[in-house]
Amino acid sequence: MQQVRHFLSRRKFLAAAGLASCSLVLAVGCSQELDASVEAESVTDSEVADAPSGELPKVRVGFQTGDINNITMVAAEEGYFEQVGLDVEMSPYSSGGAMVPALAAGEVDITWFFPFPSLTAYATGVDLEVVLLDHAPLTAERLIASESIPDMAALQGKTLGVTIGTSGHHSLLAALDQAGLSQDDVTLVNLKPSEMAAAFSAEQIDAAWTWEPAAGKLNELGGTDIATAKSVGAYAVALWGVRKEFAEENPEVMQKFMEAWDMAQKDYLADTKAGQKWEAERLNLSPEEFGAMVDRQGSTVIPIEDQLSDEWLGQPGEPESTDLYKAYEEYATFLVDQGRLDSVPEDLSPLINSTYIADYLETK
Repeated sequence: MQQVRHFLSRRKFLAAAGLASCSLVLAVGCSQELDASVEAESVTDSEVADAPSGELPKVRVGFQTGDINNITMVAAEEGYFEQVGLDVEMSPYSSGGAMVPALAAGEVDITWFFPFPSLTAYATGVDLEVVLLDHAPLTAERLIASESIPDMAALQGKTLGVTIGTSGHHSLLAALDQAGLSQDDVTLVNLKPSEMAAAFSAEQIDAAWTWEPAAGKLNELGGTDIATAKSVGAYAVALWGVRKEFAEENPEVMQKFMEAWDMAQKDYLADTKAGQKWEAERLNLSPEEFGAMVDRQGSTVIPIEDQLSDEWLGQPGEPESTDLYKAYEEYATFLVDQGRLDSVPEDLSPLINSTYIADYLETK
């Protein structure tokens, strides 16, 4: 069972702190039952307006713990979800792939992950829509090699660690192709990102294609970057997917989610160092260590106002014109070639839906 976290807004902390019977320290540790009783006794008219509506369902949000979720954590920890009236339940998953069965079972409603697991979910029958983008980590994924491998050409005959069937695998093949090599010219070892450092340290692999934070650990062991997602022209983006049934049944929730994300994104961009503290704490890193990791990612935050362009989600009803759609087509062919999918979906256009962003932007 996945661990579930509930986040209290600053407003609730302050309301609780005003009671003689519950100090601020106790308010932080109060159970959900105590929190509910405190609000019943002390809530003001203005707080009623801000509180989650009884008509809105709990929103079950899944997110990937093996990557960096700065704006997600700002939205949750700074209380933006509750500020717009959403009751959000955050559920961590070790990988994007782990969220696919959770989506299929209806255990989560909205998920933060990447193109490959979103495509896998859609292609295997999950009625999923990509509705919002986070950031483009242009150098988070990279090929890191030992000192004996100065460049891509020197990879011939070497043993490479990679997570088979992922965007990293796809980008590694592109990097090999740029160097005039193929998958047959090297030996690939299927490893999880968390296993890469140990294998590299033990000299079981000569190089590895992976992403942060695992990539940074390989650099600490003396590994050198010899290719990145950016250098091979890969389409790298973190995104939000939602079960279509949930979105269609809860249009108000979708608009409020966009609003909370917009506020959290602007908060983060106004002071990135302050916004990074939540993820630094989650990963048990100092602000300096975490800041260096974010810098290595080469991430570009995608403002919500820019996401209707063809570079990203495109205009409503026109997904085929987008770079994201073209990437999905390429990824689908790759996954079929690798035996990860039985066939390329007949129609990928329903996977991208920018309507919710467009509707939200019209209200601004």
